[in-house]
Amino acid sequence: MVSNLTQQPILEARDLTMHFHTGGAISRKVVKAVQGANVKLYPGRVTALVGESGSGKSTIIRMLARLFKPTGGHIYFKGQDVLEHRGRAAMLNYRSRVQMIFQDPFSSLNPVHKVRYHLERPLKIHGRAGNRAALNDQIDVLLKRVSLTPTEEFANKFPHQLSGGQRQRVAIARALAVQPEVILADEPVSMLDVSIRMGVLNLMAVLRDEQNIAFLYVTHDIASARYFADDTLVMYAGYIVEGAGSEELIQEPKHPYTQLLLSAVPDPARGLRTAEMEVVGEIPSLTSLGAGCPFANRCPKVMDQCRQTMPPVTELSPTRWVRCYLYD
Repeated sequence: MVSNLTQQPILEARDLTMHFHTGGAISRKVVKAVQGANVKLYPGRVTALVGESGSGKSTIIRMLARLFKPTGGHIYFKGQDVLEHRGRAAMLNYRSRVQMIFQDPFSSLNPVHKVRYHLERPLKIHGRAGNRAALNDQIDVLLKRVSLTPTEEFANKFPHQLSGGQRQRVAIARALAVQPEVILADEPVSMLDVSIRMGVLNLMAVLRDEQNIAFLYVTHDIASARYFADDTLVMYAGYIVEGAGSEELIQEPKHPYTQLLLSAVPDPARGLRTAEMEVVGEIPSLTSLGAGCPFANRCPKVMDQCRQTMPPVTELSPTRWVRCYLYD
């Protein structure tokens, strides 16, 4: 898998699987949302998880945040399996180290409370609040950290009085309140105007560099992954199918699905020509996945064995791998 060979991952998922049961007793179905996912996050690095809607990206991030209990697999934080540690104290300790930023900044903030309340709450829950003066100082520092000044003015505003970018900055400040070592960002800029997305991404890049935070950046926009992330994982129909350094993956995509994603990105060099890949077929249902590669019915390079068994992981280099029989 994509890795930094000089250090151990701070947060790692091994063979992470999530199945949801739908329907009643008669029409019971199993949605195989995530199948055997492996993710490694390193201090001071951003790993992007890209793929189209419904591929399982948000399910992975919610399992890592311990909002979903995995059907199978393990989650390791600093080498310790966090799924073995139960109880309120263990959960609070984990969530003080691993924080999440949600996609919609408006729905993730309580509309009846001011910004001050949203920043005070994690400080109090995790025992980081002192007296009122110390609490005000911490809120002031957090708002300055995300460039919301004058701080007193923003602290006394309600979420509806802020722009989308400002609300997302409040959400980031809330995540920073407990001094996390890992931030799980679930499409943090997809709900924002294009003109302010860059500001939020640049803010997270500064946090990565100055506070050595490990980021998992979930997105369907492979172009922003190239800009922001050090490493990129590509996900399709519940499987992570390719991983590499972001620039290497963009320049030389190996999996046919990654090539499809990149062919859909506007490229001035192609001008008005049609996409480089012609892909037919529909995204497979996660309730009826076959034994083979889930991309087989849409892949222009499909072979007989692709429909029979899921391709194994093929390591192309210490930092490059793919699940495709073209390289087996």
